[in-house]
Amino acid sequence: MRKYLSTEKGLTLIEILVSIVILSIIVVSFLSMFVQSSRSNNFSKRIVDATYVAETQMEELNNMNKSLASPSLANLSTEIKKSYTVDSSCSDCFGKTTSGHYVLVQLKNVSTELGKVIVKIYKDNSKTSQEAQMELNVSWKR
Repeated sequence: MRKYLSTEKGLTLIEILVSIVILSIIVVSFLSMFVQSSRSNNFSKRIVDATYVAETQMEELNNMNKSLASPSLANLSTEIKKSYTVDSSCSDCFGKTTSGHYVLVQLKNVSTELGKVIVKIYKDNSKTSQEAQMELNVSWKR
């Protein structure tokens, strides 16, 4: 054992270069994995944030409907106009920007007793990238 440790043999330049190349290949393969992981995390964060905004808006709209003396599509539309602006993309559509997202609310009258509220969350008011959507059936009857 002493003989092996006391020898003055070293590594050649080629051995060092080969080990550096092998190490570089391993490191580069891990770097691409880290970059992809970062992209996935950012995408997931955007979706979670948009879903939270949609949930918050949906709860506000549900509370608006419950607080109406006589719930109807027209009465809910009137109440929504107090905090949203009319969006020209469809009939009974309202929009506003909140928490860095554009919120589009669409009201649909399903029947005389039932309505549907659709909340769509977009990245911005150009409405090119939808990030979340929630729907809620509301009762017009008490």
